Amino acid sequence: VSGTLLLVVTSLLNFSVFLRQLRAGREQLETTRRLLENARQGPEIQLVQRAMTETSDHLKVLVERSYLRPYFYENKAWAPGEQATGDEVKAMAELLLNNLASAIIHSAAFPQYPIRGVEQNIRFHLRNSPALRDFLHGEFDRFPLAGLALLWLKNETKAQTEDDLRQLIAAAGADPAEKARRERLLEHLRLAGKPEALELARYSYDRAQTVSLAKCGQPAKG
Repeated sequence: VSGTLLLVVTSLLNFSVFLRQLRAGREQLETTRRLLENARQGPEIQLVQRAMTETSDHLKVLVERSYLRPYFYENKAWAPGEQATGDEVKAMAELLLNNLASAIIHSAAFPQYPIRGVEQNIRFHLRNSPALRDFLHGEFDRFPLAGLALLWLKNETKAQTEDDLRQLIAAAGADPAEKARRERLLEHLRLAGKPEALELARYSYDRAQTVSLAKCGQPAKG
């Protein structure tokens, strides 16, 4: 009997140890799962944070120079003799437009980038700032990846965007490469049906990648 009891006690102890090991194993698996999930979400969280930064970084300047705000929120055009100088307004337009363009480029490069959450912000600024619109048109060659999407968000209709591109083609002057690029954008837009800003950004991004790989002598993916 004593031998049987000893065997039972030993079995119970072994089973208790087994249960503790099983629980420890489960906890370790859960910890690993959480770590993997955090690692997976890490880049997405960083992209969300970047989106917030790119669409709000200009606010620091506007807090310091509140007199610039009407030129980017109230559709006010700059005129000589005002508190803000023309150079200040243009510099602010460049800063803001560069940030908006960066947001669009990231949306084309990274599917996780929350472009839907910032599109409305980009659209608002472009439609409420003559300074931004003037800078976009005057420096369109500086936005080879985001320019078409920015034009699309600036306008209310496809026809308006096509008109903008025709004006930009005429303004290309003696730069045949830039003129050809703008003509390609217009042709793509004509054939695109009813595109979204993200689709237009991806078109420019994918084409730039293809051209870059071709120059390096590497076959394009896909």
